[in-house]
Amino acid sequence: MENLNKNLLEKLAEAAHEIFYEDLILKGHKYGQFTKEYKKENNLLKPYTKLSEKEKESSRNNVRDISNKLASIGYEIAKTQDNFTPAKFTSYEIEKLAKMEHERWMQEKLGNGWQYAIKTDRSAKLHKSLISWEKLSEDEKNKDRVLIKGIPKILSKAGYSMIKQRKKI
Repeated sequence: MENLNKNLLEKLAEAAHEIFYEDLILKGHKYGQFTKEYKKENNLLKPYTKLSEKEKESSRNNVRDISNKLASIGYEIAKTQDNFTPAKFTSYEIEKLAKMEHERWMQEKLGNGWQYAIKTDRSAKLHKSLISWEKLSEDEKNKDRVLIKGIPKILSKAGYSMIKQRKKI
């Protein structure tokens, strides 16, 4: 999915953002001009169309990497067929892909000049989660797990599904 056409990329990126957004709502968060975890406020808690171009690009990068993640556990992406039963991730697969997503996110942040800090300060490009997966809190790990669990829903919005790769003979 690295070479998606622009319309499909936007549709999938918007679906990815919706999954992130819905998870925040379920956890009791509300919109805030600045993200403040202790107040359960998040500046990304707004419709995709209201995100800045940088924020949208983060969702696009997540979507661009879906096929890579799926291939790493033996899945491929295919047009959804009638009478199709969607595949489901195992706990092991969710954990593996969530770790991959965290590493992708970290590389994106580091590539844009962000650095680790004990406390996140977005205006200074400092983030507390620029650490290894093993050192992340369970709350932070769950953010990545939610995105991974949402992959089937993201794909279905565009008429696609994930299927186990056929063994080559």
